[in-house]
Amino acid sequence: MNRPVKEDSYQISLQNIQYYSQHIHLGIEILLVIRGEIEVTVNQRSYHLAENDLLLINANHIRSINGNRENVVLSLRIPLQLIEQHYPIIHECYFDCNSSKEDNGMYLLFDQIRQLMAKILIAYYQKQDGSEIEIIGLINQLVTLLIRNFKTTHLKDSKFIEMKDERIREILAFIEKNYRIPISLEEIAKRHYLSLYYLSRYFKQEVGVSFSHYVKQVRLNSAVNELLYTDLNITQISINNGFPNIKAFNKAFKEKYNQTTPAEYRSLHKIESADIQDVNQINQSEQFTLVNSPHFLMEISKYISSDGKNVTLTEPAVSAVTIDLPQEAVFMMDKTSRLLAIGELEYALHEEVQAELKLIQELLQFEYVYFTNLFSPTFEITAPLFETGGLFYSIDAVISRFQKLGLIPFIRVEFEKEIVSSHDYLNRLGEFLKHSVSYFGKEFVGKWKFELVFSEWNETPQTFYPLFYQTVKKLVSAAQVGLNVPFSLEKGISAPITSFIKHFSDECELICFTCNPNEQLDFTDMRNSSFEGVKDYVKKSCMELKAKLQSAGLACIPIYLTNWNTLYGNTVDLSGSFFRSALIFKDMLDLMKEISGIGFWIDTHSLEKNNQHDENIEMNGVALLYYYQLKRPAFFNIQFAAKIGLQILAEGEGFLLTRGDQGYQLAIYNTSYVNPSYSVESFFLRSLTKEMKIMISGLPSGHYQIRKHILDRNNGAFYFNWHNLRDQDINDHEIITFLKQKAYPDLQIYEEVMDSDLFLQSTLTLNAIHLFEIRPLG
Repeated sequence: MNRPVKEDSYQISLQNIQYYSQHIHLGIEILLVIRGEIEVTVNQRSYHLAENDLLLINANHIRSINGNRENVVLSLRIPLQLIEQHYPIIHECYFDCNSSKEDNGMYLLFDQIRQLMAKILIAYYQKQDGSEIEIIGLINQLVTLLIRNFKTTHLKDSKFIEMKDERIREILAFIEKNYRIPISLEEIAKRHYLSLYYLSRYFKQEVGVSFSHYVKQVRLNSAVNELLYTDLNITQISINNGFPNIKAFNKAFKEKYNQTTPAEYRSLHKIESADIQDVNQINQSEQFTLVNSPHFLMEISKYISSDGKNVTLTEPAVSAVTIDLPQEAVFMMDKTSRLLAIGELEYALHEEVQAELKLIQELLQFEYVYFTNLFSPTFEITAPLFETGGLFYSIDAVISRFQKLGLIPFIRVEFEKEIVSSHDYLNRLGEFLKHSVSYFGKEFVGKWKFELVFSEWNETPQTFYPLFYQTVKKLVSAAQVGLNVPFSLEKGISAPITSFIKHFSDECELICFTCNPNEQLDFTDMRNSSFEGVKDYVKKSCMELKAKLQSAGLACIPIYLTNWNTLYGNTVDLSGSFFRSALIFKDMLDLMKEISGIGFWIDTHSLEKNNQHDENIEMNGVALLYYYQLKRPAFFNIQFAAKIGLQILAEGEGFLLTRGDQGYQLAIYNTSYVNPSYSVESFFLRSLTKEMKIMISGLPSGHYQIRKHILDRNNGAFYFNWHNLRDQDINDHEIITFLKQKAYPDLQIYEEVMDSDLFLQSTLTLNAIHLFEIRPLG
């Protein structure tokens, strides 16, 4: 079984292990005890493994093994390089796979690992035509199983938890993942849409050392482990750890270790460490013996089903997270304003819309109502009977309703669509504002906001904008005036608009923009990889826009995302079947950290009416209600977000832990950026189901009430209940009432007495959200 060891090749063997001294491997190692017992020490933690037990040891972890004469152990080593080409983030993965844990409830998964290891070993010995292809395929199956079910986040071990700046944490994590390959400050600056000069100063300010110095220290720390615990030559170690050549490695090493070369350091410290040896070079007769007996090969077959079929996994992928509760928040979110878009102001005259406004304000409490066409011909007074009420009688009636509901006007002025004569419009605006201050009060009108929208950036905006600004400020100095800025990640901000912003920076008090990743997607492409690009698109757009505005002299200006979307179903059927609450929720959380306000459409009808000339209506916004006041999942997303505290205690892939006035809140979500067409296939949906296990340590001891809110396809989405009724006519009053009652998130309430640790577990379907409220009692 002795073969030349390659950095990108696997190793599998049956061994009788009596003693392995401390050593490391650059890949993962899985030990399966076939007979007897062994004692394994990994990073000073001991594991006792008996027959049928298996243990995964992560890459670069220091391990040693003690055993007896009777044991037989199957060892499989998989180098990270073998996985990296298909799964680039393997270097940042940590796996928690230990079958000797009590009551772990994952026996089917462990059975499949044993089966795969047995098949790999048998294929290795059989050496049939194509065996290597078969083995690589089995290893890929095994690694996939590990990634989906045993990949664990340990926030308590994170080197970056103390870093309160999210961007710096992301950069440090990127370095930790990629230090073995060439990385540059310029590359990271591009990833974060920052200038090279700014990032250089920013990094040193936050971390305390320069970027190059920090990267060098990370590489040296890793290299020292390889010097001490492997027999790799110095050149290979330098290459493994990202140094361009041996000369650069030697120079960096001598700078840190008092002019000692790597070779000298290894010689000195290996002697001090009791002659530690690499496992590949040890004396086999004293340490371990390779087992070649056919008897054990036959014994291995017990792990393979007698009918020769694979074990079928029906359980969802498992994600485990351990959180040590920090004393202080790692990030404080500001309260983000919400804009309720209704389209044209006259739409608020409809009884249905008035009922919707009342419903939304009772349950969601938006801050602003966002509309266009303030001076619509609909509001012109033509009947003599109403002339005594003044020119703005009809507008007053609508805005009075807004004021009673606690909604502040956020007025969008579309120059080319609404204004025929600039002079006449500004005169009318002045009269209206003067009247409004008298009618509604200066305090209320002072909270209004105006957004000017121009299609052409010629001389007209440069003339009209300052006149508009002066008209508003003369009458209501506290009201704010700003611009809609056409922007996208791909194109940025055009030169004429940038020039305009710089020129009027002192007179621009807010910026509005829209963002839609679906415009970049080809929905006929059935590869899910292309849809991954939607992930973080909205967040990246906000960050890039902020950077552009900063360079134009508007560093701290309030930014409002008035119209946006996440991945959506691009047909009428798919817009219902593709459940996407987690995608909306994740984008909302990101936006709350970046900007001042987020817009939502009041209902499907207003969205469609406002975009009736657009081929892709559903692309252009997130609506809260369907027809007949049926709540859409986005409605419940906002309710969930309102329950979350502003103090972020921990955050990671698919979870957020916060603290608020009523205790702690844990949101977990299963974001899936896949082709929406797959959402009609039940088998595919099952494969995207995910189980999350959360352990929170450090909670104050006491009696707690746990409220678990579930928002998924079956709880909070009326479409699936409607579909179960065979898509009956939704105009039927009884059906509408039924759907309103059924389309609601599930709520489970129970109590727990805790000393310190709280274990929470949930199974999340496609794009589901589960929110745990952890409320102290008494």
